[in-house]
Amino acid sequence: MLAEIEVKTRQLLSDAISENTDLGYYRIQKLIKARSVKINGVRVGADMNVNAGDTVHVYFADREKNSIEVVYRDDNILVVNKASGIEVQGADSLTERINNLLTDVVAAPVHRLDRNTMGLVVFALNKTAETELLASFKEREIDKTYQCIVVGTPRPPAAKLKAFLFKDAKKSQVYISDVKQQGYLSVETHYKTLKNLGELTLLEVKPITGRTHQIRAQLAHVRIPILGDGKYGINKINRKYRVKTQLLCCTQITFHFAQGALKYLDGKSVVLKPELTHYYKK
Repeated sequence: MLAEIEVKTRQLLSDAISENTDLGYYRIQKLIKARSVKINGVRVGADMNVNAGDTVHVYFADREKNSIEVVYRDDNILVVNKASGIEVQGADSLTERINNLLTDVVAAPVHRLDRNTMGLVVFALNKTAETELLASFKEREIDKTYQCIVVGTPRPPAAKLKAFLFKDAKKSQVYISDVKQQGYLSVETHYKTLKNLGELTLLEVKPITGRTHQIRAQLAHVRIPILGDGKYGINKINRKYRVKTQLLCCTQITFHFAQGALKYLDGKSVVLKPELTHYYKK
């Protein structure tokens, strides 16, 4: 959104914005520091005096449009439900939208989901939490569970998939091999059937390793691609069900902290209960 303010009297920039918008003090200061304010067409990054006749433009996110579903929050962490079609980081990202809404702290993401994957994303709300969370995700000490809808009937209905994955960074695509090859890294994904949906199936999936596109590529490799996946799926089936994004959602995150500032979270699970069948034409 854009707010245009015609300054009536000499005063602080932050006071002029406060008097002419419904923005709170901390959010105004964040917008100024983020250089989201212009005085007479010149972007500024610090609070300063403005004069009568000056024109101030303030650029800020629409809170209603960019509302975020908070699943869990305490003094150290924030867990939100990411919608499909938004990056975790970058311009107009989930991180940017969250920090446009927060007024008291700055949230830092500690792991990622693909742009078109839905579900739980964890943010740290201070440096201590960020350090501990980043270390835990790196060491695979935090368990993530997903649900997805796949094309076909998995046989067996539950399995532990082990293979090898090669990442082609230029093509932003990965390849799966059943045998070890040069440049391929080991991957392991566990799945179990939750519900049969005719030619589709609802699965629970747990990635044991954490490679790029791992779940999507491994399921496609065993001929049960995720519905809506334009890169590893079956486009004919995607069109049939009118789905343009993969129906893959991170539904549970379980924390494990034996010590440190986040020990109180040890064993805690944050759970999301999506209804993925609402996303396609039956």
